[in-house]
Amino acid sequence: MRRTRSRLALAAMVVLAACRSTAPPPIRRMPDPTGPPLAGAALTPAQLEAARAAVAAAESGQAAKGEERLRLLPEGHPVRALAELELRFLQGEAVLGQAEALAAANPGYGSAWGLVVVAARRQGDARAALPAARTAARLQPDAGWGPVAVELEGTVVGELVSRGRALLQSGDAAGALARAREALEVAPGVVTGRTLAVRALLALHDSRGAAGLVPGLPDTAEGLELKGNVAQALGQWDLALEFYNRLPADTPNRCELIAEARRRLRLSDAPPYLTRALSARPLRRAGLAAIIAWEAPGLAGKAAGAVPVFEDVVQLQERRDIVVVARAGVIPGDAIARRFAPNRVVSPGELAAVLDRLATALGRPAPRWCGGGEQGCLQLPEAVDGRTAADLVRRVAGEGGDPCAQR
Repeated sequence: MRRTRSRLALAAMVVLAACRSTAPPPIRRMPDPTGPPLAGAALTPAQLEAARAAVAAAESGQAAKGEERLRLLPEGHPVRALAELELRFLQGEAVLGQAEALAAANPGYGSAWGLVVVAARRQGDARAALPAARTAARLQPDAGWGPVAVELEGTVVGELVSRGRALLQSGDAAGALARAREALEVAPGVVTGRTLAVRALLALHDSRGAAGLVPGLPDTAEGLELKGNVAQALGQWDLALEFYNRLPADTPNRCELIAEARRRLRLSDAPPYLTRALSARPLRRAGLAAIIAWEAPGLAGKAAGAVPVFEDVVQLQERRDIVVVARAGVIPGDAIARRFAPNRVVSPGELAAVLDRLATALGRPAPRWCGGGEQGCLQLPEAVDGRTAADLVRRVAGEGGDPCAQR
């Protein structure tokens, strides 16, 4: 009895050892063609083992042995077709097109989509690999395709955004917008794609289109500045100022953005004659008086001098501003003739003299005019226009205190 039991135990050990010796090595590099969900007619356990053994053999360099094992599977069966493609892939063939066709013909076969991922990545085609990885992750949630899809998404979006930024920098805003939209199709919530799209739309002067993307921008320094840029493009200077004020204190151009928004917000309530003066080419004396009174409001408190009633300004809308600059001694008129000459064109020399007197009246440092090659000096224009004059007035007048109020 004891001998019988010993013989049975020995036989069991022999069988177990035989099974271990004949079991195929695990598949390490390729998708398992027998991993569920499968496609096609049901296969026997022996056939499924043959498919696994074939791929494992090819991975170890025994492609001929793998092909021999696949003969146990019916011709045309999706599992055999996938395993055959994997064997060819392991031998260095490009099988992406055929893998895509097999997956498309068997859309529920997870491992087929896995081969598309592997083949596409070897060919450097992340755009083809990404949707396949997403499908494989859905069909085989425990096979590790999810992290692969996340990695591929980052690669695809990064490439699109990088190309888009280069196009925008080269002046091709339309091309940049196309790349941004592709990135948003791949990953609708990606901030870099949305940011690029907003910048491209602003460059294309499509402020309404840019505004539609603003809600998805974060409240980072870049996001706040872009939100302010969009509000600025829409003429909503109060909103732009709100965004710029929320920028971190160390943002390089924060003060300039705030100062410009404040100025433009004031200009939104400016009288029409000031708007005309700012756009004037050439600028006349009445317009210069209006610009100085607007850009240097503190001058009114310095206007204590006596001036005659200038007969040539009585009917002008700028008359109050003319009186202010004349009483402050910044733009004098002819006291004897009682004329201000409001329609006379301002020359560069006269503008320089006016700004010198403005600095004196406000107690500011005298402006240093550029003579040739200096830095940190003010450059007079060859012909005086309203915008240039306003910029020089702001730089001479300065307001001190909050640095973001200065230009």
